[in-house]
Parts: sequence; structure tokens; C-alpha cells
Amino acid sequence: MRMKQEERKFIELVERLMERWGYDRTGGKIYAILLLSSKPLTISELTKITGLSRSSVSMALSKLSREYLVTYTKEKKTKYFYAVPAFLEKFLQQPKEILEREIKPLKEIVIKLSENSNEDEKSRFKDILSDLSTLECVLKKIIELEEKESECLKR
Repeated sequence: MRMKQEERKFIELVERLMERWGYDRTGGKIYAILLLSSKPLTISELTKITGLSRSSVSMALSKLSREYLVTYTKEKKTKYFYAVPAFLEKFLQQPKEILEREIKPLKEIVIKLSENSNEDEKSRFKDILSDLSTLECVLKKIIELEEKESECLKR
């Protein structure tokens, strides 16, 4: 399959975006190729297009399927995979995940570190805590906006 420059750039950008969201480059590449494809593709076709091993393609498809980014139909023993566009849903999950998995635990650790520190360290930890609190507030506002279903989110 000969790809146009725009298609290669699309695949590269989707790979980077998916990596930022916790997927590997293989998953990002496969997702992008399926998004571009005018028809569902088999594992064999994806292997040929990507140059990746069959097991790599299969593992990536399993993860993408579990996350509802890819689905398939089955004809006899052959599975035909296609992508489900879900950039918005994945993007909107990010603020909640960052807040719960990273910011809140970081704040708790900084508070504990501050309690057991000298005055110079306390000042530094206070600055870190202030920055984390600001970020927490911004993330909460983003989550609120998303939950209010702004004009952008109406389909």
C-alpha cells in the first residue's frame, strides 16, 4: 500500500497522540491505518501494511478492542477490524485521569514531605503545593465545562 505524504503525516500524528494517552506506537499506527482505511482490514493485511509482526499487530488490536477504539466483524474464521473514531472521548478522559492518578497523589506526598522538612524545604514544598493546587483547580474547571456539555460537545 503506497501512502501519500498526508496519510503518513496523519499516521505519525495519531501515533504521537495515542502515545500521550498511554498507548504504544504500534497501537497508534494500527489505529491510524484503520481510521484511514475505506474498508475493514484483517490482521494479515495490517501486518503487510505496517511491516510489523503478526503477534504485535494482534496484541495491539486486542488492547484497542478492549478500549472500544477498534471493533471487528467475523466471516468464517477471519476477523475484519475497523476503527471507531473516539478522539473526543479519549481527550475528555485525560483531565479526570491526570487529577486522580497524578495530581491528588502528588499533593498528598508533598504535604507529607513538607511536614518532615526544615524551613528552607518547607518554602520549596509550599511553592510546589501552590502550583499543584492551581493545576488541580484548572483541571476541575475543565471537567466542569465538559460535564455541562458546552456547545462544542453537542453533536
